[in-house]
Amino acid sequence: MTSHRISVPRRRLAAAASAVLTATLLTAGSAGAAEPAGGTARAAASAWSGQFTGYGSSSWRTAWGVASSGTWGGSQLRGVSVPGAPGDGSALQVTYGAGSSASSCTDCPNPGGGQFYTDLKALGLGKLAESATLDLKYYARFPAGQDWGKAGKLPGLYGGTIGEESGGNHGNGWSTRFMWRMNSSAPNNGEVYLYTPTNSGPTGYGVDLGVGSWKWVADGNWHTIEQSVNRSTGDVTVWYDGKQVFAARKAATGIGSIPFGGVFFSTFYGGHDTSWGPKTTQHAYFADFSLATSVQH
Repeated sequence: MTSHRISVPRRRLAAAASAVLTATLLTAGSAGAAEPAGGTARAAASAWSGQFTGYGSSSWRTAWGVASSGTWGGSQLRGVSVPGAPGDGSALQVTYGAGSSASSCTDCPNPGGGQFYTDLKALGLGKLAESATLDLKYYARFPAGQDWGKAGKLPGLYGGTIGEESGGNHGNGWSTRFMWRMNSSAPNNGEVYLYTPTNSGPTGYGVDLGVGSWKWVADGNWHTIEQSVNRSTGDVTVWYDGKQVFAARKAATGIGSIPFGGVFFSTFYGGHDTSWGPKTTQHAYFADFSLATSVQH
C-alpha cells in the first residue's frame, strides 16, 4: 500500500519546523493564553493539547510528558504534515505490517503499530491527575479500503502504574483503550477495552464494553473519538463525531484511588499472533489530542 503522506508548500513546512513545542498546557478558564508556534486555540475547558510537529524530538517528548517506560514500535510511528489535519496540520502516521500483531508476537513476519504513555505529573499537571473525571478527545483517519484484520487496539486513557493495566496484568493500574473488533461479520465494530484491578475478561486480559455501539469509518476523512472516565463512579462514556454512542455506569470498578496517568497511546493489530493482522501493510493517522475535566465536543 502506498503512503498517504501529502506534500505541502515550503512555507508551511518552514512554519511547522519552527514549532518546537507541540503540546500546549492551558489552565481551565485561562482564555486568551498564549499558544506556541504551530499550536491551536482551545476552549477554556481544555487542560492539555498535543500535536505531532517535531515528533520524536526531545522537545516533543517533554511537551507530551512521555514516560520512560512502556514504549515500543518507534520505527512504525512517523510524524507527517497533512494539509487539513485538525490542530496544527501535523499527524502521527502508524504503519501496521502485513501479518503483524502485538509486540509480544513471536512469529509475526513484520512489526506493526506502536505505544507510548504520557505522564500528567511529569507535565506539572498533578491536579489534573487527581481529578475525578478526565475527558480524552482526538482525531483518527483510516484510508478507504482499510483491512481491519480480526481486531486491534487504539489510544485511550490510563491510570496508575505503567505495565499494570494491559498485557494480562491487573495490578495498581487501569486503562480504557479503544478497539476495533470483528463481530457479526463486521470488522470495524467499536468498543472500549477495559482493564482495572478488579475487572478481567474470560481469558484474563481486558473486558469488552459496548462492542458494536459504533463503527470506525474508513473513508480517508478525519473523525473524532472522545471518552470520559469518572474514577469516582466508574462511569465510561464515548462520543464518535460528537454523538454519544456508548455509556456504561459503574463499569470501571476499583479505580477510585488510582490517579489518571494521561494518554495511553497504544495501537496495533491483536491479539498476540498472526491471525489478528492485516493481509497487506496498512496505515492509520492520528492528530490533535486533548484532555479536559469536562466533555469537549
